Amino acid sequence: MRQRILSIGVWLGTSWTCFQVLKEHGYEGKWMPLQDIMKFSFPAPFSHRALFVVLANAIQAAFPSFSYMKCFLLSQLVAILAAFEAIRRWAALFVRPEFAFLAQLLLAVILIPTLRYFNFYDFGIVFFFSASLLCLFQERFFLYLGLLALGTLNHEIVLLLVPVYLALHLPHGVRRLATWGRAALQLAVWGGVRLVMFWMLPSGVAPRVLIATNIQALLHPTARLLTLYLGPAMWTAVAVLGYRHAPPGLRRAVVLLPMLVATTFAFGQFQEVRQFDAFIPVLVALILCALPAKFAARPALDTSPFIAPAAWGRAATPPP
Repeated sequence: MRQRILSIGVWLGTSWTCFQVLKEHGYEGKWMPLQDIMKFSFPAPFSHRALFVVLANAIQAAFPSFSYMKCFLLSQLVAILAAFEAIRRWAALFVRPEFAFLAQLLLAVILIPTLRYFNFYDFGIVFFFSASLLCLFQERFFLYLGLLALGTLNHEIVLLLVPVYLALHLPHGVRRLATWGRAALQLAVWGGVRLVMFWMLPSGVAPRVLIATNIQALLHPTARLLTLYLGPAMWTAVAVLGYRHAPPGLRRAVVLLPMLVATTFAFGQFQEVRQFDAFIPVLVALILCALPAKFAARPALDTSPFIAPAAWGRAATPPP
């Protein structure tokens, strides 16, 4: 009971802290007009990142006196609570359940410095990548497929989960027709949701390619750009220490990082650290793997082929 109370307390405490930082220090950018997005009068891609926009509109329909800003913040509170719970469940694959709350503390410390302008999808990205990776590691494919569909409504970047899925099945799984069939099914789900979005909310706006801008930023880095990555560099260094103890599946999931670098290089901006929010669940798990062996998940609970072998290697006692 005490452990349960502690778990709930950390979940609510970290979620509320993150929400308060967002509320007090975030701002509405001119390029992200929340009210126009809620009216679906703003062009893609923002109007296509609609999941929590729909939730905000539902809140406003239920409480017409609420301002659009209050509805936005409440929608993000739901996303924050979901993200912090998902990261705890994901972490329980790599540390003993009683220590899984450490992932929520790590998430707060890593995520809060990235909070700047308001948008509807950042916390959703953390939730969907955490929950989807959890389902993949537990081999709950059809639940994962549902999350992929919903996650596509939040942000199209969930497409990167498909190559992660294939990486998890290296080397033998990719020789099986069933693996490629499931990958094709994921692509069909993602593509189907995207087609529906373009049908319901047509847009003639082409994606902005920012390769030239990013080349200039990397060739002539400013002090601000370097400062932004001090924190992530520190956490990455700790994650590197955990990599040698990480189970095989988690090591393979690191493929997500170069894919995020590539998409940021082409379509994002390196001055926005939040471009790498999707990697936070992997980063947190690697950091947890750097903890002493007494924190490791019990091997008897590790039945997934993506988890068990390395977890046995870190356990204090051999598997039964």
